[in-house]
Amino acid sequence: MGFACMPTNHAQTPSTLHIPNPGSPERAAILDSARSSIDEEIGRTVQFVVERLAIQGDWAFLYAHMQASDGGPVDYARTSMAEAAEAGFVSQVYAGLLEKEDGEWVVRAQAIGPTDMAWQPWAADYGAPEALFKLD
Repeated sequence: MGFACMPTNHAQTPSTLHIPNPGSPERAAILDSARSSIDEEIGRTVQFVVERLAIQGDWAFLYAHMQASDGGPVDYARTSMAEAAEAGFVSQVYAGLLEKEDGEWVVRAQAIGPTDMAWQPWAADYGAPEALFKLD
């Protein structure tokens, strides 16, 4: 269900967690990378309503609601997720784990339209800081 994994063997980064400001170049770069990954996987351009975007060291976690460019729900018709969406097994949620590599944010794992907490194992699987994933 829209889930990609590219494991790395990086140790946890002990730096301070921070939330990038809306409109900041850092935030824009993360959102652009996630959008590009979604477009590659399901052929849809989305906008995000960000619920959480946290950065710690070279890791970022994005949890957001996706919407189409007109502000409506993402249409999964004619995508690899169409059948699951039709059956009600796909949401409008996006979760992504990104890592900064050579100055660029790269999606390491993502869940497009999850109906569960698909990101739960990502801290252990990728060595990303657990604090990133706390949804308050």
